[in-house]
Amino acid sequence: MAVMSAFRTLSSKSRSLTTALVKSCRSASYSSAAVVADDSFESGTYLKDYADYRRSLYGQITHKALLVDAVGTLVLPSQPMAQIYRKIGEKYGVEYSEEEILHRYRRAYSQPWGKSRLRYVKDGRPFWQYIVSNSTGCDDSQYFEELYNYYVTDKAWHLCDPNAGEVFKALRKSGVKLAVVSNFDTRLRPLLRALNCDDWFDAVAVSAEVAAEKPNPTIFLKACELLDVKPEDAVHVGDDRRNDVWGARDAGCDAWLWGSDVHSFKEVAQRIGVQV
Repeated sequence: MAVMSAFRTLSSKSRSLTTALVKSCRSASYSSAAVVADDSFESGTYLKDYADYRRSLYGQITHKALLVDAVGTLVLPSQPMAQIYRKIGEKYGVEYSEEEILHRYRRAYSQPWGKSRLRYVKDGRPFWQYIVSNSTGCDDSQYFEELYNYYVTDKAWHLCDPNAGEVFKALRKSGVKLAVVSNFDTRLRPLLRALNCDDWFDAVAVSAEVAAEKPNPTIFLKACELLDVKPEDAVHVGDDRRNDVWGARDAGCDAWLWGSDVHSFKEVAQRIGVQV
């Protein structure tokens, strides 16, 4: 029963891959200690057995494709958002403190976006104008443009893992395809170019282009389509349990939570079966 309880956390598409493993576990009379039946079930003995099973399908690797979240996983802001909003805004009359800007930003960002079913449509300007105006009390168009354009430069962002390039190169050399899957507007592609990492990936699935935002499984399915792999052949890595883990699993992909299941891209590669 413990084995079947653990497998209920997998999406219906992923379960088909593990039928043979379930039978094997039953015949071996695994104890309940062998499987952790919660959101962290991919650990210990079960993790090893599951990885071994996938390698029996694909050879030395466990997955044919790696999908990577952008903000919070691949890249991070170089300075706190409120600090930048305040610093750039000073010459436009912004008087709110960083604490007040952060509070107002969070409140505005959490509200339903009534202009469309998506926040990021094309370049996302209407949404971000709403956020900036509500966060700072300033609706000066020049202020908005300066702030908006700042966030497409390498000054605004840095790589979360400085070894990412080396790891991704090793993964691709081993035959693993790579894609970025992100809730972002159309600035993501020029941002990846600015950070000199756009050529690390075989595909980019951006919510503003796909017209679907995580956790909607559509964006993950689109990434798999672009890579020409089945969802069950891919694993997604991201820092948001709802958007990244649950969304990817709903699409039929495996998923690892950044900062919990994995802490570096080297660790991701090792779990896939690629040594860096």
